[in-house]
Amino acid sequence: MQREHEASQAWARLLPSVTAQADYIGNQYLGEANIPTGAPAVGGTLPIRNVIITPVDQRDASFSAALTLIDVAAWDNIGAARANREAQKARVAATMLEVQKTVAQTYYQIIGAGAVGRAARRTLAAAQDNARFIETRANAGLALELDLKRALAEVERDRQAIQDADYTTITLQRSLETLTGLVPEGDPGNDSTALPMDDLRDEQPLAEWITVVDSLPSVRAALYDRRAAELTAAASQSVLYPTVSTQASERATNATGFGQSPYYTVEALATWKLVDFASFQASRAQRAAAEVSSVRYDRVRESASQTIYDDWHQVHTQIEKSRAARSSLEASRLALSVAREKYASGKATLLDVVQAERDAFSAEVTDIQAEADLASARASLRLSSGHSLEAK
Repeated sequence: MQREHEASQAWARLLPSVTAQADYIGNQYLGEANIPTGAPAVGGTLPIRNVIITPVDQRDASFSAALTLIDVAAWDNIGAARANREAQKARVAATMLEVQKTVAQTYYQIIGAGAVGRAARRTLAAAQDNARFIETRANAGLALELDLKRALAEVERDRQAIQDADYTTITLQRSLETLTGLVPEGDPGNDSTALPMDDLRDEQPLAEWITVVDSLPSVRAALYDRRAAELTAAASQSVLYPTVSTQASERATNATGFGQSPYYTVEALATWKLVDFASFQASRAQRAAAEVSSVRYDRVRESASQTIYDDWHQVHTQIEKSRAARSSLEASRLALSVAREKYASGKATLLDVVQAERDAFSAEVTDIQAEADLASARASLRLSSGHSLEAK
């Protein structure tokens, strides 16, 4: 809004200005004169005119209008103000994308933490069933006391995992509420908030993503900043160019003297500042600022391109991680099933079952994290390339 008003202010300096003024002057003495207005008439009477020079109650009213016709510096300042306005709009859009990226990352972290909590609760239920089964066998003399203690220790370990996941979820929900001002709805521990399984498809080629760099809000903001700096430098030099303006005024008064009332004047004015060392130094400083803005634009553009490059490769890496995590989860679940069957038939120890349960839980957590990271990476790639997630 500030830049919008500044742009309007710069343009308004070239618009006509109208001034009205009224004066009252109380004079102590009346100033008047009788002046002849022609040859004597028949009979010797001389025609005269009474002229009021300073009336006792003097009243004046004037109206004036001024218009700048040529002012190169003002034109450059208008262009600079408009560029600043567009740069500010682009920065707002860039900030919105950055906020969306942070919100998306926090959201997927919440979903991932909720999924870990659900996995920990399923593991806890299985560990409790296993502990009851071993307790029954121990009471019948078919299992060692050490096996029962190990089973109970696994129950407590799973409870700790649930507490850790719940703590992470709560703190992330608070962060999301701070970012958005909205209270997260639903329970991350509920399966309805689970992430859909990604189809592991590859993204479009990197070259297609890089082509949007110049249209990104952050890059456009830097480009407009460079343009504004260039125009400001030009304006600081243009103050030495001639300016042409015109002014018209009309005045009404009861102190006409030897003139008439009302009367108007029209004036055309050309001004040329020949020497101004302060303006010269200011021009040099502004040119240096324009060079800095040009370098800053190049850096912002390169940084935006690098971010897209990194995000694209991050998606590719997360796809491979997710594919590997799914295979590992499937194998660990199969190993857990085999270990339980062997333990039930006396062909394996409880330690083998405990290790298989830990491996299965760890593999599930890794798979959940890989899915959440992949979803977050895809969102980051789209936001880094200027695609808002609001519509989706």
